[in-house]
Amino acid sequence: MSAEVAQNPSRNFKYSFPTCSNEDILFKLEIPVEIPYAGCTRELVQRVINMFHIPVYLEDDLNEKLADFVTSETKNFHNERDAKLINQLKNSELNVDGIVKNWERMFKENVMEFAEQKGTSDEEVFAAAYHKLVHSPALETILQVENSYAKTVSSMLKNMDEDVQKITERQQAEMEENMRLLNSTVTEDDINELAARHFEEQSLVSGRWGSQLDALRQTQRSQHRAWLMASLDHYSNTTGSNSPLSPLDARQLQPAAAARPPPPPPPRLEESFTIHLGSQLKQTHNVRIVAMDLLDLCRLQPDNPAEDMRRLQTSLGLYSSQLSGAVLLSAGPPAALQRAAAAAPEHHFASLDLQLKEIAEKVKEPAEKRNEQRSKDARRSRHALQTGDVFVTRHSNLADVHVVFHLVADEDALAGDISSRHAVILGLRNILKAACAHDVTTISLPLLLRHDLSEETTAAWCARRAELVLKCVKGFVLEAFGWGGARPATLQVAAPPNTQPQVFAQLAQLLPTIFRVSAPVKAKQPAAQ
Repeated sequence: MSAEVAQNPSRNFKYSFPTCSNEDILFKLEIPVEIPYAGCTRELVQRVINMFHIPVYLEDDLNEKLADFVTSETKNFHNERDAKLINQLKNSELNVDGIVKNWERMFKENVMEFAEQKGTSDEEVFAAAYHKLVHSPALETILQVENSYAKTVSSMLKNMDEDVQKITERQQAEMEENMRLLNSTVTEDDINELAARHFEEQSLVSGRWGSQLDALRQTQRSQHRAWLMASLDHYSNTTGSNSPLSPLDARQLQPAAAARPPPPPPPRLEESFTIHLGSQLKQTHNVRIVAMDLLDLCRLQPDNPAEDMRRLQTSLGLYSSQLSGAVLLSAGPPAALQRAAAAAPEHHFASLDLQLKEIAEKVKEPAEKRNEQRSKDARRSRHALQTGDVFVTRHSNLADVHVVFHLVADEDALAGDISSRHAVILGLRNILKAACAHDVTTISLPLLLRHDLSEETTAAWCARRAELVLKCVKGFVLEAFGWGGARPATLQVAAPPNTQPQVFAQLAQLLPTIFRVSAPVKAKQPAAQ
């Protein structure tokens, strides 16, 4: 800090004790002690006793007085030093900038020596490169490359399905033939052996195709990342270029054969509203009610030219503060979502299977502790997740969403009437809270907490359930204003796709009654004079 305190001063410790023969005669001892003393006073006492042949019965007294001396002198040393430094500071005799720089240097050296060395990860570099390129003229080329990868994966999935179907049909015919000959030339042991052989064959085929798909996805992922980083360098160094592709990449994008475009999807029931929420500072939101399967937001159709526009919006919002999310009811493994996610390669996040595996490992211990606290039922505590729990997966290869909120719920258990304190309703609250905290500004959720309708779901039941969900969501969105973060600008509520038009119209009429819908101001013409 300063030159004055570079070397610690030495103070003399004085100690006297009487002789054994005459108490009036004192032995006087004077020992220099460096202040502040960095060692142990008891150790110093032992050295003094051995060096000067002091009687051992004086050890406790000597140790006590030496410790008091060191404490007192250390306090005086610090007081004198601090007073001197304060006076130097008042008189502008200290180089404050030099002291600050010295502390900064020592802090940096200490951090570099002991802190964990962390730099920008490869994921962060790739994210920055992708975000820069999708907001440039290279966006169209990126979408073409990703679409070509998706077509390759889709073609392999189609071949796998055809291969599995052929094997299944052959095995089914073989099993039927053996069942016909049962008790004549075929025994039950033969049937069991045939079933085991069929199962082994199915497992072998599934494993072979799964290995090929994994290898293809890994190859595409590494090639895509390498191409993207090379494209970024090419695009940064080349002005006026609208495509960062090399000639080799351009040849790879040529389709093998012109595919017939799929027929346009049938028109679906939907209606949109602009609403205002808030008592004093009102916020504007878009609410859309639509009859659709929420999985349609996840499914890609690489052969459909209209998919380019959907992928464009998804790519532009991938690394932004305007993410899109969807709520899917999940009572078990999301097989339909897994199929949709497998149709296109995932270049930015872990695959859905790996994410689910990681979630299962992380949630096991806290969920078991929670379940033990809530219930002593052994059957219930075996389940890691319960109704109303939510887990989240991230995606870049789905059609319209970046985040999927998996709400654990059994649709059959929700067939009856529920209250606003039901676990699934509270799960929706947690979803909206997480969405606001992580920049998910567009969110789609099942209006009736069901993905399809049955004969038991009457029009009156649909109206009651929709009214409950909309009122709860309205309260949760109002509550979200106090949570901070991004507000849900667009809220899409999806009725099951088999909703009848008259029921849909009845559900759509609930929105103006529950929310305050903005209406145009009608100006009256002034009367003619």
